[in-house]
Amino acid sequence: MMNGSDHLTGDMPAQPADFSAVALERVRALLAAPDMEAGAQLPPERDLAAQLGVGRRAVRRALEVLEAEGRVWRRQGAGTFAGPPPGPRAAHHRQLPATPATLLHVIESRLALEPSLARMAAARATPEVLRRIATCIDRIETAPDVDAADLWDSALHREIAQATGNPLLLVLFDRINAWRHDQGIRQLRMRARVRTGTGHAQDDHRRILDAMRRADAPAAGAAMRDHLTELHAIFLRYSQEELTADDG
Repeated sequence: MMNGSDHLTGDMPAQPADFSAVALERVRALLAAPDMEAGAQLPPERDLAAQLGVGRRAVRRALEVLEAEGRVWRRQGAGTFAGPPPGPRAAHHRQLPATPATLLHVIESRLALEPSLARMAAARATPEVLRRIATCIDRIETAPDVDAADLWDSALHREIAQATGNPLLLVLFDRINAWRHDQGIRQLRMRARVRTGTGHAQDDHRRILDAMRRADAPAAGAAMRDHLTELHAIFLRYSQEELTADDG
């Protein structure tokens, strides 16, 4: 079994900026190497960041997304490994069809869960967590492309889930987030938002953060619900347009 560091090349272009989108692209390339076996151990985050030419935080964000997708798995104290997790956990990563109906299922699942996460997080978030959420919002605003903005949006919502301090809720969030980042579903999301607009997502994010800073749990939950309800409306319009186009 080959260690992940064997796939890294010395002429990797330097990219010191903390761009998680860049890190995600490069780790994906590492995992896609023909001789990268399932179960191969990746280098530690510090080494991976240096060898890929990105910041350590960017690597951490990228690995979180890839773990949610089932592309890597981590064991505390042991490291990060390529491929889906062994045993029964792998069944959670069963593929769903990349259809507008699945897109709606994902946002409906988020609506059922994330307002509660925001309420709980508002009561428990530390100043450091609030700072990280604010950073995510800023990074969405200044992202160089749609892919980077989407990655920081995912990081923002995961920070909120993690701020609950409840590991079971975080697992539920990650399971749903895995479908959100499925390649086919992600393409549908992007297509829907290009066609119908993005609404007021950043304003919504700021309202969520403001409520969390005030430790106003009901307001945080309501802001998250409003945010996801608007996304649901966007995806529903897209789904209906796709059905109309198919009928035509």
